[in-house]
Parts: sequence; C-alpha cells; structure tokens
Amino acid sequence: MRATGYPRADATGLISGGGLRARMGGYSMVARWYRRLRPRWVWERANPMGRVTRRYVRHCGLLVRRGPCAGLRYPPDAVGRVSCLTTKLLGCYEHELSPVLAEAHGFDLFVDVGAGDGYYCVGFKRLFPSTRVIGYEADGAVRRTAARLAELNGVSVEMRGAADNDALNALPDGRLLLMVDVEGYEYELLDPQAAPRLSDTTMIVEAHPTVYPDVVDVLRSRFEVSHEIATVCGRPKHVDDYPELAGWDETQARYAISEGKAADPTWLVLRPRGQSQ
Repeated sequence: MRATGYPRADATGLISGGGLRARMGGYSMVARWYRRLRPRWVWERANPMGRVTRRYVRHCGLLVRRGPCAGLRYPPDAVGRVSCLTTKLLGCYEHELSPVLAEAHGFDLFVDVGAGDGYYCVGFKRLFPSTRVIGYEADGAVRRTAARLAELNGVSVEMRGAADNDALNALPDGRLLLMVDVEGYEYELLDPQAAPRLSDTTMIVEAHPTVYPDVVDVLRSRFEVSHEIATVCGRPKHVDDYPELAGWDETQARYAISEGKAADPTWLVLRPRGQSQ
C-alpha cells in the first residue's frame, strides 16, 4: 500500500469524511505527525518491519535489485520513512505490474496519482528518460521525500498535491499513461464524464473493493465503450525467489517481501480502443 493522503475506509468499509478527508489527507493529523517525527529506534523496536528493514539495508544496501525500477537508489533517511522499503529494494513490490510497466513505451506523459515516495515516478523516468513525469501526492512531507529521491537519482519529476477531476482534465496533451492508487478515491476520481481527458488515456488502476464493493464493476461500466479492460490479480511471492534472503528466518523473510495489504490486490489495466501498444 502506498502512502497517498487519500481517504481510507473505516470499520464499516465506508469512507469517513468524503471529499473533505481526501483534501486533508487520509491519515489523521496525529498519525501523520507521529510517522514523520518518531525516532528511528522506536520504529525499529516497536514494528517487526523495523528490524527486518534495518537488517536488509545493513547487508544489501539501498539499491533496487530487479523489476522495472531496477537501479533506483534510496537515500539513507528512507529507512523508517518509506513504506514497504525492503519490498521495493528487492524489486518485488507490486510485482504483478512489472510486465505492464516494462512494456509501457511510447508515452509522452506518465502521471502517478497517489505517488507516495516517488518509487514509480522516479523509476519510470529512469526507464523512459524522454517521458514527462508528474506525481500527485497529498502529503507534503511525502512529496518532499519523492523530490529528494528524484534528485538523488539524477532525474526530473514534477510533484503536485492532491488530484481531482479538474487536474486530470487539465493534463498536457500527448499520449498519457495514468497510474492510480488512492485507497478508494478512484471511485470518484475516474469519471470520464467529469474528466473527458480520460477517454483516450491508458490507465493502471488499483481497485479497492474493501472501500467500495462495486468499484470494479463501476469502473468497467464507465470505460467499457472507450477502452479494452484487463484485470491483473495479486499473486503470492515466494521467499526462495530472492537470494538476498537466503539464510533468513522464515518469519522475517516473509516480512521482507510483504506489502502489508489486507487482501489480494486487483488492478484494472485500461487501454484506449484503437491505440497501438
């Protein structure tokens, strides 16, 4: 799950606060403050991922090892600040999308809504240097992390605040690849009636049926005329596929490849009809 600053479901599966919460950020102010300012040693002792991340970085460093973002390097202060860091460094973060992203050539513009720490923005810019890259992320501290990641890796990406229909509609002309992971906000955001720019846009969308149970059906109905739609389902990762974890305790190794998702993810890949890939 990427930090996005967009709404999250409460215990009933419904978003509390609606659009207001989307603008303010999905985490409470207290939680965001704590994540930003907590000492690293507190995180390492209180969270199992803290010990796992520290161990991995100590032995394997901060370079992404494989996948479409291979070669991307994180700064030392990413430890304790970037979610799913070991999974990203191993190159198995959202590994189901690797074939889709590796073949995503020929786009003039890549836009990531819910860009988090900039993993996909910076990785895509490194993979396709001539493509303009824009990331939308509501949390200002996380945006600054993404900007530092871009600077460290010697690429230029544009980081902006929260996205809405008007922002999508105002995106520059050209062939657009839009990536969306906004914890349920995709239900409101991806509406071709409100944002006609989407009608000729290639999209990779993580759906969140735990927030809106009918979100997959709704998105399909909105785009079935204009797009060919494929479903990418989550699939398990296996510790044995990652030699960096050889000799690790099984529990810690499983933490290292975990993305912390409550359920298997589902993505929709939407390609405009009539466009060559």
